[in-house]
Amino acid sequence: MLTAFIFYSCTSSEIKKGDGMSFEDIKARVNASSERLFSLDADGEISIDSPELSNTGSITVSINKPDSIYTKLEGPFGIDVADLLITRNDFIYYNVMDNMVIKGVSTPDNLRYIMKVKVSFDELINAFSGKYTFSEDNYEDAKVTSEGNNYIVTTKSGLESRKFWIDMKSYFVTKIGTYDEKGNIKIEIIYDNFYEKDGIYFPKNISISRPSEKQNIWLTYYNEEFNNNRLTYKLKIPKSAKTILWK
Repeated sequence: MLTAFIFYSCTSSEIKKGDGMSFEDIKARVNASSERLFSLDADGEISIDSPELSNTGSITVSINKPDSIYTKLEGPFGIDVADLLITRNDFIYYNVMDNMVIKGVSTPDNLRYIMKVKVSFDELINAFSGKYTFSEDNYEDAKVTSEGNNYIVTTKSGLESRKFWIDMKSYFVTKIGTYDEKGNIKIEIIYDNFYEKDGIYFPKNISISRPSEKQNIWLTYYNEEFNNNRLTYKLKIPKSAKTILWK
């Protein structure tokens, strides 16, 4: 379950050097823009298309950055209602229809099983919050170019490369891509249809695609509240629910 995406069509505008902007300057401005949003409560619609399933349903999201996500799903994936609380370390998944709880560690394999799509915790929180924050990793090889109204930051790690499309005016990330040594897409996350409120630029539409695994997710938000600084929604699990523990 979870996350959201619309395939991105780049303009054919000429790619140029980064107009004198250093990566460190861009990183600081992107992080400052992202950190204006520290919690999110929203409702929306989510769709997923993969070899495992294809469905659409409603979703409620509550995020308290940097380490907690709550979601409630209604309709999709063959279940009437499911509740999921994920932290950086562990998760609780409640399947209402089966009255069953699964608790475990937030490994990529565990998250993939319960969400039916391959995704890490950081990818999940970046995707659902509509915001990307650069970590304190070593970015000595980062290169900055520009295309249209975006800076493009390119980094490399082994045989992989990552690209970040960043709005030149307000420094929010509009697209993130990870590519193999041949330039093939491993994963792309696209943020679209931005609006501004209280200095926060937020995308109404988010999409994720993994072409090699034929996985696509689309998320459209309808109502958003920013910076309540708490998880608004709580898991409510009856005592009669069966509990399964995963490592």
